[in-house]
Parts: sequence; C-alpha cells; structure tokens
Amino acid sequence: MTGMSRRTFLSLSTAVAAGAATTALTGCGSSTANKGEAASAKVKLPSYVPFTKVTPDLPANAKGLSAGFLSYPAELTRSVAKAPGDGSKVTVLTEIWTQPPLPKGSNPHWQKLDKELNVDLAAILGTDPGYEEKFSATVAGGELPDLMWIPPNQGIQHIAELLEAKCADITEYVSGDAVKDYPNLAAMTPAHWKTAVVNGKIWGAPSPYPAFGQVYGGNPKVWEKVGGLSASGPDEFLAKCKEVTGGKVWALEPIYVNAVSVLSQCYGAPNKWRLNKDGSLTWFQETDEYMEALNFVIGLKKAGVFYPGSPKMADAYLKMAQGAIGAVVFANPSGGRANLRTNDPSLGAEIMIPFAAGGGRPNHHYHLGTIGYTAIKKGDEKRVRMLLGILDYLAAPYGTKEREFVEFGTEGTDFTYDAKGFPQRTKKGKQQVEGLHSGLSTATIAPFVLQPSLFPGTEGPQDVRTIYEVEKKLTGTAVANPTVGHYSDAYTEHYGRMSTEATDLVNDIVSGRKKISEWKPFWSEWHSKGLDRMAGEFQKSIEQSA
Repeated sequence: MTGMSRRTFLSLSTAVAAGAATTALTGCGSSTANKGEAASAKVKLPSYVPFTKVTPDLPANAKGLSAGFLSYPAELTRSVAKAPGDGSKVTVLTEIWTQPPLPKGSNPHWQKLDKELNVDLAAILGTDPGYEEKFSATVAGGELPDLMWIPPNQGIQHIAELLEAKCADITEYVSGDAVKDYPNLAAMTPAHWKTAVVNGKIWGAPSPYPAFGQVYGGNPKVWEKVGGLSASGPDEFLAKCKEVTGGKVWALEPIYVNAVSVLSQCYGAPNKWRLNKDGSLTWFQETDEYMEALNFVIGLKKAGVFYPGSPKMADAYLKMAQGAIGAVVFANPSGGRANLRTNDPSLGAEIMIPFAAGGGRPNHHYHLGTIGYTAIKKGDEKRVRMLLGILDYLAAPYGTKEREFVEFGTEGTDFTYDAKGFPQRTKKGKQQVEGLHSGLSTATIAPFVLQPSLFPGTEGPQDVRTIYEVEKKLTGTAVANPTVGHYSDAYTEHYGRMSTEATDLVNDIVSGRKKISEWKPFWSEWHSKGLDRMAGEFQKSIEQSA
C-alpha cells in the first residue's frame, strides 16, 4: 500500500485473521462468535482462477512466490467489460497512508472515477494512527457505509457481532466457482480469502499483501567486508555483527522485539502458533525456540552490536542508508529492498535468509497475505452484487487499463510515462490521485507483483530478479500461521494488551532492566488472563474443520 508506515506493517505482520470489530457492539456479547468458531474453516473458499490476459516475466506460484515484471506491459488490457455501478451513491470507509486527495468537487480524477464505476462515490478516509476511532465513530453513528475496510490488528473489537448484524454474507456469491462472476476477485488465492472468513461465512473482498514476512535487510556497504549479510549459524552471525561494529557504525537497529522475532525463525519457532500433535496450540513466544532467540539477542546486546538508541527508534531506515546501522527489520523482502533505494538510490538492501540455529530447521514466517478485507453493508442481492462488482473493478490486476486509471489517473494530466515506459504522477496526480488510490487500494487490490517501479533508482529490473530469488529461497522453509482462517473472540479481546506487555518485557530483558528469569512466569500468568481461551477457541475451530 502506498505510504503505509513501517511500524504499522510490522505490527500487521504479527496479526491473526479476523481480529476486528467495533466497540459499538460490545453489548451484543460473544455468543455469535462462539457459535461460529467451529464453522469458520468449513466454508468452501472461492475458486482460484489466475488472470491470464497479462503474462509476467517471472511466474507466481501457489507457495506465495510473487509474479515479477521486468518492464511495464506494452499494451494494457481490460479486465472489466462494463461499468459495475447503477448510478447510486456508494460510500466507502477505508484508511489512507499518504496525504488525503483533493475533495471530489475540485478533483477531476475522482469525478472521472465516478463515471468509470457509474456511481456517486463518497469516501470516509481514516488515517494511521486513528483508524480505530474513525471506524468506531462511523459505526456508532448508526448508518453504515456501503463498503467498510476491516483491518486485522488495530484494536477494534467484536467483529462477529458487527458482521452478523450489519453486513452482507457474500458466501453464496463468491464461494467455489461462483466467484467467476468477478474475475479479478477470482484471481486472489485461497490464502487471501481465508482472512475474510468468520463464523463459517465469507464477509468481504481481501486486501492482498506480499506473502512473505519479517526479514533483516542490510546496507551492503556495511556488510561487504565480512562477505555479506548471511551466516551459517548464530556464531558466525555474532562474529560478523561484532566485526562490522566500530567507530560510528553498529550492526543492528535497537528494536529488540523485532530482532528476537526475526532470529526466532532461525531457531525454528512457529509462526505465531504451534499446532501440536495432540491438536493443542502453543503461542510462539512461550516456546523453547523463542527463548533461545531471546537469549541470543541478549548476547548480541552484551556484545555492543545494537545502535545505542531507543528500542522504538523511528529513523533506523535513514541511519542504515547513511551507514550508521548495518541492518534493520523490514515487514517483507521487497519493502526492504525498496526502502534503502528510497533513501539512497545507489543501494539495494541485502536480505538475510534465516540460517539454522539450535540444531533445528529454520522457519521463515509467512505474513497473513492480506491487510484485512472490505465488508459490504446488508442489502438485497442486486445491490450486494453491484458492490461486489465495484470491488472487482478495484482489484484489477497489474497491466490492465483499470489498474492504471485507479492508480495513476489520466495520461497527460495526472501522469506521464517516463523514459522506461512507467507511469509517473504529475503534481496534479499527487494532489488528485495519490491519496484516493491509497484508500481504495487499502479496501482491495490485486495480488502483489514485483515490478521495477517499486524500487527507486536505475536498477529496478535487477531488483525484481533479486527479490524474486530471495522469495524462492524463503519458500523452502516458510511456514504459515495455522490459525489463519479461524476466529477467536478472546484473541481480538486480549491480543493487543498481551502483545504490548510482551514487547515491553522483551525490551526490558534485553536492555538489562529485568532478568530473563521473569519471561516464563509472565506467560504462566497470561494463561489465565486470556491465552488459554485464545488457544482453546482456535483449537476448537481447527478440530471441527478437519
């Protein structure tokens, strides 16, 4: 998504599906959610029908490997045969990650989009931070918008009650081959759709995001003297970190909880939950593998390889580009490569592949694959299908005329093609198109692709190849979160506080303010404070879907 903050995406990358709803419905209780726990995975997900009118240079696969384009398609195709709307007013609640667009009355692009969609499109645009408050206030106002983006991890509660009471169950319209009525939505994978399942029903169009999760990305100039940001094991990694640290250079950013999270992959920690042989679930932070990673990070801290800043340091990316920090945690590999290019176009981040530690196999942690989904307000079948058609239009794939128009506007006014044939927004495009596209692409968008314009500078095609190869390597050990596609009301209720407290404790332990002996007692307490309920609800759903 355009402009989404680093910390937000790192936070989203730790979320579990279906974790949102509104505090305006707290009086409804959780009975609806409890009844639906068992049903969540029994729903037949939409059929996967890849979009074939545009052929990438590097093919995607079912393991999450992104399609790659080395140039902008010479000829764009259409993916939507006719305008999906019926001329009525349609309101969308979504979040933007950049400056808001000009209001519709002074925004010709927005007015053209109305004609393209054949609707009177109104947008309620939340921001980061602040979307939770915007969401709750909108719902509390009584009149729901027609389309409403539901994120997985912004502290909004009681999703099941909201969906059942106010939103359209779209299962019959998109389950199985029914989704073929909406070809662009059909090009989303089952992994995307799982995040929109609650109570055994499908509630919205997913908002796809790269499949791969957190990685270390490094400044290659810092690491070149030690043979690169790679290691055969923890001893070599520690040795390399110590060697590059010195003078005004430190190997790692001081965000300790991210360091433990990424390095726990090396020790084979599960992706958020471990599904045990007896069907029970164990939270990843209370596993021996996570504990080993925590101990290792304490050793890194004692060795002095972390930059001496705050564990909430905001300018780590810039300091890495300047060479003061060697490596930073990124939400995904492509974001790491692109971010360093943004700060220094001559540098492309080197991505570290998890090494084996602790005698086991490393586990790269897949991301959820989405940043949420957009639900549809209850209505008759004709209106729900019309709104699905609008979402289908917004999900037009890379290389289509619809995608170019929504993202860049009108050639000559909102954008021009650069020397390599890629659209570049003009000043008007930034004012009129950028913010609106940010919100609409949050609502839904086609599955992520690697393409040169993601990477500032002159090495875009090579960056595509590089990250494509990184993704291929990560697929060899990547593991999914076993609870994706399952619902836990306790998780939505308790996860935010549990995560915050765990993060604070990690920072305190690594910093030396608290002892590692406090780690296990912390989780013993959390078992009775909500962790057992989370695990039990997820377990019940998984068992009854088998």
